[in-house]
Amino acid sequence: MKELFSKTAWLPALLLFTVPSGRTANTKPTPADLAFYEQTVKPILAGACFECHSHEAKKFKGGLALDSAAAIHKGGDTGPAVVPGDAEKSLLVKAVRYTDPDLQMPPKNKKLGSDQIAALEKWVKLGAPMPESGGEKQTVRRGKITEEDKQWWAFVPVRKPAVPTIGNRKSEIGNPIDAFILQKLLANQLTHSAPADRVTLARRVHFDLTGLPPTPFELEQFLADKSADAYEKLVDRLLASPRYGEKWARHWLDLVRYGESDGYKADDYRQHAWRYRDYVVKSLNADKPYTQFITEQLAGDELYFNAKPESRNPDHLIATG
Repeated sequence: MKELFSKTAWLPALLLFTVPSGRTANTKPTPADLAFYEQTVKPILAGACFECHSHEAKKFKGGLALDSAAAIHKGGDTGPAVVPGDAEKSLLVKAVRYTDPDLQMPPKNKKLGSDQIAALEKWVKLGAPMPESGGEKQTVRRGKITEEDKQWWAFVPVRKPAVPTIGNRKSEIGNPIDAFILQKLLANQLTHSAPADRVTLARRVHFDLTGLPPTPFELEQFLADKSADAYEKLVDRLLASPRYGEKWARHWLDLVRYGESDGYKADDYRQHAWRYRDYVVKSLNADKPYTQFITEQLAGDELYFNAKPESRNPDHLIATG
């Protein structure tokens, strides 16, 4: 688990960037544009709009379908749903923003999240690209997973790949990961950066694992250690530090939106929220298996009440917080 948390940067699920405005429907979409539609925009439309605004619906509400480029550009009773390249003039964007009390979609106070709205705005600015031709509709298949679906990377079992052989560059390979990195560097006619000096190396690993710089004494200790495994010993010592769990717990707490107050309208203090924070810190410092860490948070109450009274662990209840 420490390896997972120390080498994985937890990122938001949706990264949105500023895109050039002014693209039109005639602008040929790039593969990246089409991937953005398939992976981000289509799931939003399918989840919030297609039930009432698609060719699968018995009747288009407002005469509008959103599952084909032709239908989107044609629009419904109030005109085109999208003006490619111009989010401000697009009725679709106006509807999801909820700025007009007479035009709010999805209806019944089911407003999309800000990240979903931003994704639709970006898509319109890109020219509303869709991977289709001839006005054919975009279908959303429902039913069993096919053999083709099973080849999607998330469904394929993890396999250990063959390590690349890099000719006479063995001196640059300290572990199998280095071989993959070197292979890509050579393919792009690049070389390694110069090795960091020991002071820089020590500062980097301290910041990476504990979020703190080394003290003068800690730096002197490392520089004085001339053994071949001095760096490995430094890493082990930092992983064993309580500061490790405190630093890396922040990433998990951000992911689960931890807060010590309710926020928004009722900003009341959550008196015992700190218990969950400390549970996460303690789990990381104890090198708890990731599967156990997740199970405790999803079903900690079941673990607690199904255990014999004398072996119940209060942390299991705290984990469900």
